[in-house]
This record gives sequence, C-alpha cells and structure tokens, in this order.
Amino acid sequence: MPIPVGYGALGEMHDAGSVANARDTTTPFRFVESLYSVGQWLSPHRLEHAEQLLWYAASQPDAGRYRCCNDYRSATDADESDYDF
Repeated sequence: MPIPVGYGALGEMHDAGSVANARDTTTPFRFVESLYSVGQWLSPHRLEHAEQLLWYAASQPDAGRYRCCNDYRSATDADESDYDF
C-alpha cells in the first residue's frame, strides 16, 4: 500500500514574500509534490528496539527532498545494499 513519506521540490526556492497568495510572507517558498513509498504493516513483536517504530524528519533542501524516514530493516534487508533516493 503506498503511503506519503514527504515532499519533493518541483522548482527553485523563492524568496520570502515573492509568491502571491502564499500563506506566510516571512518564509522562503518552494512548490513541491508528494513523495510516496510502499508500506507494510509490521507487528510490534517483530521489533528489536523501540527506535525502529519511530519516524523522523530527514530534509535535504539542496536536493529538494523533505522526507519522513524510518530506519527499520528486517533481517533479510540487512544483507542488501542501501539505496539513497
């Protein structure tokens, strides 16, 4: 099932107040679109650490990525290479 995990930039950052009808005129502005990933329900008894349940912000403004990440890896995933999209 696809789940939203953040936003990806569609263009360059605009100076604060330079985009008409923006909600906030004091913060730089960038047009974005939703990023989706494939999700899997995971029973809590399969977790080894509570941290595997938590999500955190991992923004890369220079690359135009604003994502929520989770570091859970199953035993089979641990042997595969890590992809950085």
